[in-house]
Amino acid sequence: MADLHDRIRAAIEARRERARAAATDSAAEWYRYERYVEAKHPHPQIFDADEEPVLWLAMDGTQAVMDHIAAEDPAAVLRHVARDLKVLERHKQVVAEGWGKDALVCESTWMASDGWPIDWPCDDIRDLAEAYGVEIEETP
Repeated sequence: MADLHDRIRAAIEARRERARAAATDSAAEWYRYERYVEAKHPHPQIFDADEEPVLWLAMDGTQAVMDHIAAEDPAAVLRHVARDLKVLERHKQVVAEGWGKDALVCESTWMASDGWPIDWPCDDIRDLAEAYGVEIEETP
């Protein structure tokens, strides 16, 4: 489990790089165009902040899909990964001094209110792993 922190970081950084690549081709903030411009673009569209089309779909029933895609624009994703990297950094695995060499705990929340160490990975690391599809290898 020692590399869990690194695997989560790699997953977060991969998402960040995808968002940066998408922002390179267009402005980082996107929105769904509220009306169809039939003459120029006859399908539902997502535009960037520079009013350039980013995506349009040629199928029915796409409003919810378009809203979802617009909400996950590169700017939003970059904010999310920045937050997740901060959480990951606060919750590094450390050895709890005085608790034996195998007492691996969370750096941020290593002592519970009852004075006992909180095992690593803590709940925040488990949540990040789940969100990024990183498997936690449980040890017996």
